[in-house]
Amino acid sequence: MIRQIASQRKNNHAFAHYTCEDIEQEVWVMCLDALRRYNPTAGPLEHFLNMHVSNRLKNLKRDRYFRPGSCVATSGAAKTRMNLINALPLDNSDIPNNGIVLGAASEEPDPLMQLLADETRDYITDRLPPDMKPIFFAIISGNTIRQPIIDKFRKIVAAILEERDRYG
Repeated sequence: MIRQIASQRKNNHAFAHYTCEDIEQEVWVMCLDALRRYNPTAGPLEHFLNMHVSNRLKNLKRDRYFRPGSCVATSGAAKTRMNLINALPLDNSDIPNNGIVLGAASEEPDPLMQLLADETRDYITDRLPPDMKPIFFAIISGNTIRQPIIDKFRKIVAAILEERDRYG
């Protein structure tokens, strides 16, 4: 029964550095571990093992895999784990677009774009009503703001930017 479950699951659940054979071995370990907890009064063994393996494979993928380029895990230990799992080539070939290189230095922003962003931020800040300034800085800092407040803020900023575009 375990052999059948393992052979059914191995091809559809391979990911990152887990090959089909690795998944098959993981399923065997999961099933053998689950046998200790099986209660015959709860239902058929095959159903129990299939449900157990399904849940454990989902957990395995959740815990061990990150999509390259995802915004979910962009810093710290998660980024290191992502780089280890989705290993970058070590030879002198080009790094693929979805490859993320570990390093202390971040990519330098375009100076002209940074200058325009700073000027726009200052322009908006100078013209915002006093009650909206804390909301602006909270948004810039990445804090979560309630939707009605965001909607009101967007209308005010849109009006400020339209005025700037109209009068230069």
